[in-house]
Amino acid sequence: MPEYICEIVIEQNVCLKFINRNLVMFYAKIEVINFPKLMLLRPDKGVNELNEKDKYQIIRQGIITKNVSKTCMEYGISRTIYYQWYKAYLKHGMEGLTEKERKPNMPNKVDKRTEKMILQYVAKFPEDGPKRIYYELQDEGVQVGESGIYNVLRRHGLSKREQREVYAKEIKARKKQDGEAMKQKQPSIDYKMKNPGNAHPGYMVQQSIQYMGVFPKIGKVYQYVIYDAYSRLGLVKLYNRKATIHFIDFMTVKILPLMKTLKFEIEHLVTNKSREFTTNWDRGNHRYTEFLHKNNINQVAITADNKEIFQPLETFVVVLTKEFYQQAWSDPTIDSFAILEKRLDLFLRHYNFSRVITDGPNQGQIPSDVVLNYTGQQEALPLWLFTRRS
Repeated sequence: MPEYICEIVIEQNVCLKFINRNLVMFYAKIEVINFPKLMLLRPDKGVNELNEKDKYQIIRQGIITKNVSKTCMEYGISRTIYYQWYKAYLKHGMEGLTEKERKPNMPNKVDKRTEKMILQYVAKFPEDGPKRIYYELQDEGVQVGESGIYNVLRRHGLSKREQREVYAKEIKARKKQDGEAMKQKQPSIDYKMKNPGNAHPGYMVQQSIQYMGVFPKIGKVYQYVIYDAYSRLGLVKLYNRKATIHFIDFMTVKILPLMKTLKFEIEHLVTNKSREFTTNWDRGNHRYTEFLHKNNINQVAITADNKEIFQPLETFVVVLTKEFYQQAWSDPTIDSFAILEKRLDLFLRHYNFSRVITDGPNQGQIPSDVVLNYTGQQEALPLWLFTRRS
């Protein structure tokens, strides 16, 4: 009697197949009635084994079936984990679901953050040795041993007091020099627009790219966003991949004509330091940076982890995800890229021309009116640019 390697059992409407070990080619045909057509994950897959695509499918299933509890039971995860993934997706798209690399904890090695704190302490108090530094950092809640501190000092050539005093003087001189260079290189930006002279549309415009996942019948979707922090006017274009050329296309076809029509200037265009926007080389030339310079737009590139600065843009992305993309997932009539873009334009028409701002200095107004009032325009934005009032 032949041996069998597996038995596949599913609760309802299932065709059972037994697979003979001796067969070179085999398959199992499974028919399940009334089940959403989602990617099926291995039931034995642990939470730590799930990648961003798996998490994305689980989130979609919970939303489409409108039964988060059942979804969590099926995949063996808690509701807490589900909503952690859900919130991460709302803020950062697929990037928020990526598993962060976890390095092994080595007890005899001081992590980079602690090492930086030790060096900062030495720069302020070069007269203190490892023992005093140990007690001071303990008071600050930093868990590091005296031997670990000594190893850091020795590695940087600071084990002697004379060496630490020289180091402290060098750091102080370097900070003074860097501060003067920064003032000459770039004016400071009032990110919160506290100065009344900066509180107007165009003072700080933010832009980003988010990967929104794989949509049924459509494929990969990336959204390219430009958002004015003061007026809250948001403009979005969809593409099927992430590339600098698409943002240049977006700016050329839509943003630059809008600026010309309204006699509107972008004073500071804030981007992150990803390779789509800038280069990490000190003397390197980036295609997008050159494009902005050619069009007299001042680019300010900062690290993406500066949450406070990018908060306005992140808030807009959360609104898009909750109020547009979640409905788009389960809409069977959206079966092409063109239809998805058309529906997004309709949503942006409502957002920019009808949705009332509920807080801040422009409370009670709508984004398009804030821009039009500032530029002195009486007519609505041209239809060919984005949208028109409904």
